[in-house]
Amino acid sequence: MSETRDATGPLAGVRIVEFAGLGPAPFGAMMLADLGAEMIRLDRPGGYPSPDPSLDFEGLGRFSFYNRNRRTLRVDLKSERGRATALRLVGKADALIEGFRPGVMEKLGLGPAPCLAANPRLVYARMTGWGQQGPLAPTAGHDLNYIGLSGALGLFAPDPEHRPAIPPLVGDMGGGGLYMAFGLLAGVIAARATGKGTVVDAAIVDGSALLYATLKSLHKAGAWPNLAGRNSVDGGRHFYGVYACRDGGLVSVGAIEPAFRKVLLTTLGLIGDPVFANDDPACEAERRRRVAAVFAQKTRDEWAAIFAATDGCVAPVLSMDEAERHPQAVARAAFVEVDGVAQPAPGPRFSAQRTGIRIAPAEASRSDPQALAAWGFAADEIAALTDAGVVS
Repeated sequence: MSETRDATGPLAGVRIVEFAGLGPAPFGAMMLADLGAEMIRLDRPGGYPSPDPSLDFEGLGRFSFYNRNRRTLRVDLKSERGRATALRLVGKADALIEGFRPGVMEKLGLGPAPCLAANPRLVYARMTGWGQQGPLAPTAGHDLNYIGLSGALGLFAPDPEHRPAIPPLVGDMGGGGLYMAFGLLAGVIAARATGKGTVVDAAIVDGSALLYATLKSLHKAGAWPNLAGRNSVDGGRHFYGVYACRDGGLVSVGAIEPAFRKVLLTTLGLIGDPVFANDDPACEAERRRRVAAVFAQKTRDEWAAIFAATDGCVAPVLSMDEAERHPQAVARAAFVEVDGVAQPAPGPRFSAQRTGIRIAPAEASRSDPQALAAWGFAADEIAALTDAGVVS
């Protein structure tokens, strides 16, 4: 793990104004900044609240990975000069990101109409939970609410009497931040081709429904008829699930295709067992029991070593800390260390450009009025805005 501050990335030359928020919007912004977009993050005076009530914002510092690779400016958007400063930045940007409830930006005088008037080529990306319209649009919510309504959370419910397992942040980050970033980039490509900007409405409830499109197709075709844990690739089959080992550790098994299944059963010493000779659904519980009994004979790491060089599709279930040290992660530099803290590396990888951490999380989280210089503000203008308390 090492720092990579000389990186540029494929989005070099794309300029984005981000209005500070929590969760999916800053995650999507991080992804874009990681790939080289030049970004300025407009924060509120005093800073945005911490995403965890046990920590204050300043205490996060070098741990605020989601702020990395862009400059922050605290600006009073409720003042006329603050709004004018924001609109001037927007006028030089390719895109804008905001994650407030519908109507908030309009009340600030920074909705799509004035921003697109200032910059007709602007891509105005709006990141919300419920979307810009509909009966729930003006109400509060969080990841769990959005994936609940979209149908995604129900995929984790073993039966109507039991609560589903909660997959943390799948909706926020996958159905939200990434969804928004994808839409923003599509808008930028279109704007560069046509000279005309657009408004991107990225709702987590929509994006999380899109995430399970493959499962939805199986369900509609009658191939996903059961509750969670009873279907082909959610734990209902012996060749796709999680098994406990002798030491209490876990391994994940994903040997879906027959060739991989053969490697799995051969390695486990079960290839000649007649219960695996057919695909009779009535025998599936017994198959799972026999596979589980074999995995229980060795430790997690012993099984990981046994399957490491095979196509048996078995991998250890690691903790977040363990994942940093796994040989595969080390070989790919999947985690980088900045200011003594390991964090997921920017991605995906590009053969022609180098991505990395150009601006460390702690540095990125601090307000820097001098960031305005890169956006065309003169030194005396920056000093005047600072002296007036418009920026800090």
